[in-house]
Amino acid sequence: MSSPAMSPPLSPRYLEVLLHGQHVGWLCEAGRVTRFIATEQYLADTRRATLSLSLTIPSAEPITQAILKNYFDPAVYRERGELPPFFAGLLPEGSLRRRLAATRKSERDMDDFGILAAAGADLPGAVTVVPANLDKLTSVARAYGVTGGADNLEIGVPEQAAEGAASLSGVQDKLALSRAQDGKRYRMPIKGVLSDLIAKLPAAGNDAQVMNEYACMQLAGLAGVNVARCRPAPMSSMTDHPELVAALGAATRFLAVDRFDRSRGGAIHMEDACQLLTLMPSQKYSGAKQFVKFLQVLDRLGANGIDDVRQFFIRQTVNTLLGNSDAHLKNFSVLYHDSVHPELSPAYDIVCVAALPGFHGFATNVAIDTLQRRETPDTYAEIARQAGVSMRIAKAAVAHTVMLARELWPRALREMEVPDAVRSAIEERLTTLPLAGATKS
Repeated sequence: MSSPAMSPPLSPRYLEVLLHGQHVGWLCEAGRVTRFIATEQYLADTRRATLSLSLTIPSAEPITQAILKNYFDPAVYRERGELPPFFAGLLPEGSLRRRLAATRKSERDMDDFGILAAAGADLPGAVTVVPANLDKLTSVARAYGVTGGADNLEIGVPEQAAEGAASLSGVQDKLALSRAQDGKRYRMPIKGVLSDLIAKLPAAGNDAQVMNEYACMQLAGLAGVNVARCRPAPMSSMTDHPELVAALGAATRFLAVDRFDRSRGGAIHMEDACQLLTLMPSQKYSGAKQFVKFLQVLDRLGANGIDDVRQFFIRQTVNTLLGNSDAHLKNFSVLYHDSVHPELSPAYDIVCVAALPGFHGFATNVAIDTLQRRETPDTYAEIARQAGVSMRIAKAAVAHTVMLARELWPRALREMEVPDAVRSAIEERLTTLPLAGATKS
């Protein structure tokens, strides 16, 4: 009779998590189980900087302690190789993930934990992760870092970050770059220097989607949306990626987007709505109920209060008018300028999805577009009611936004470089959507 197969021994890995350069905890993985464990100092600091609202809530210390000390809370604990929601939200997808994986020497470090470490020096916001100093692991970190308290396990760390590697969450192909001194060329960040620009890449020889997004961002700004600064730039202005320039075309344009989580003083911390609501990236299309919760966060915990509430309704109105049916939870973020309280970040990823080739094959976006085409000012008033904010403010924000769009967009669409399909789609929506007649109601 053969003996049962033995499970491979656990081999825990540890990363130190730093926020604004201060050690706030460990991320630990073993047996495809991952935990975040706060340091004693971070636990004890009632004026702590916010790593994520999924973990700490300003002025609600009992709730914060309950989350951080419950080592099975969904905000800090995940199985099946997943990272806890805040950390999962830092990971890239698609070709950027593949580029980061290619920097890893060990196959084990090609999982989510290892990919996070690969980009750990240049992540969204002011968080960094580095291989842990194992001599400084506390007894709590050893006991609950998925080791079960065992002291005879081989503990290790993943490979450190690759030079020039950065993580940008999301699916679209993009790069994190730094400006050259002349401000007209872009390069890979050198060691110790944070990226300050996101390059959203075109298709080979075709920058129509880049110009779609650029035009929509400009139109959104005209209608009152606080948008991230961006501009189209030729691929030839990239100095460190000759293979990409050759593959995509030197004259083909990418979209250069200034990073709003970077400043001359360093990184500004941020997180997206999925992260702060304890949702995994795959839950980004969770729908209206989660947007109501996000609105409540802006209203009750935010530094800007009603101003951000108003901006939320302006932004959602513009998304409907432009045909952006991909304004999911990961496309709404907050910044922590005071390190504690959230503020709605500038808008990004605004695209006329309705004009994309093959749009009618995107089932989720088509379903959202169908809902957008039924929206009225009362739709937004109901969201405000559910969130406990002023319905009057919501309806006034919608009406003013529609007025600006109807007044300013037609001329801008004539004068800007806009792909024909985008121009036609937006003009059609301005004349047919119930929401576009909001100022007449």
